[in-house]
Amino acid sequence: MRTLLVASPGGHLDELMIMVDLLGVDTDDAVWVTGRTAQSESLLEGREVAWVPRVGSGQMARAALGLPAAVRLQHRVRPDRLVSTGALFSTPHLMAARLRGCETWFIDSATRVVAPSSTGRFAQRLTRAELFVQGDGWGDPAWRPVPNVFDAFEAVPRDRPDVELRTAVVSLGTELWPFDRAVAACRRVLDGMDVRWQTGTTEAVGDDGVPLTRWLPAADLHAAFGAADVVVTHAGVGSVLSVLQQGKVPVILPRRSRSGEMVDDHQLEFAASIAAKGLAIAVDPDHLTADHLRQAAALAAHRRPTTATQLVR
Repeated sequence: MRTLLVASPGGHLDELMIMVDLLGVDTDDAVWVTGRTAQSESLLEGREVAWVPRVGSGQMARAALGLPAAVRLQHRVRPDRLVSTGALFSTPHLMAARLRGCETWFIDSATRVVAPSSTGRFAQRLTRAELFVQGDGWGDPAWRPVPNVFDAFEAVPRDRPDVELRTAVVSLGTELWPFDRAVAACRRVLDGMDVRWQTGTTEAVGDDGVPLTRWLPAADLHAAFGAADVVVTHAGVGSVLSVLQQGKVPVILPRRSRSGEMVDDHQLEFAASIAAKGLAIAVDPDHLTADHLRQAAALAAHRRPTTATQLVR
């Protein structure tokens, strides 16, 4: 089966890469559709990829302008199925799939714990996509429950929970909104530690006057997660997944819409849900302390054995 796998770079792409395994989607004859970043290039090395312009949260006009290119891609690839985990980036491809009559699966993000995302509402109203929600969902029978990507992990106490904290990684993801509060909080609490930074779109300068690193290739970033004593990240699905996959439990700092860090407060909802699973220490950046770092460093993450869920039509 010829498949288009569509997701914006960052957490949505990370989710898609796990979901195709959980749902048993054959990717032998697949084309990945995403935006080009250092992380996405690294993750998709050796795969067939259609690189298309990125679309940030709230950039609806930019997303709409992508429809002609999405239609051309459908005609060139002629997929039997399109599978997407969003976000706004995916909307022109969902619409192009409807125009062509291509079977479509839309899987909403694990960050959406109380209601569908705006892209999910778009898919429900304006496409013929089969709709999937991770976990229990929100009670709408139109959305079919599938495994949550975080159900594959568990956190346990480390054998030596009192390890001295010397090294840290701070990663603020690929979101196009700056997160100055997180940088300020980490500089305050991580003072004196050896810190590896990926600030993304947030521009900041260190005490030495040198700009903090904004982007790292995925392989370098993931290796840094595994080597660090503690990891601090924004409350993004991809960032949290990447840290858990390296055996660490992160401290997560949710973005707030009122501070101009996100278009809505879904990161607050996600942070609460992932902390309730014991897979992260969640705290507002303004309240971050060294004790939060110690709590996270005292835990280790493990991958549970999983089997693919075959979706019976």
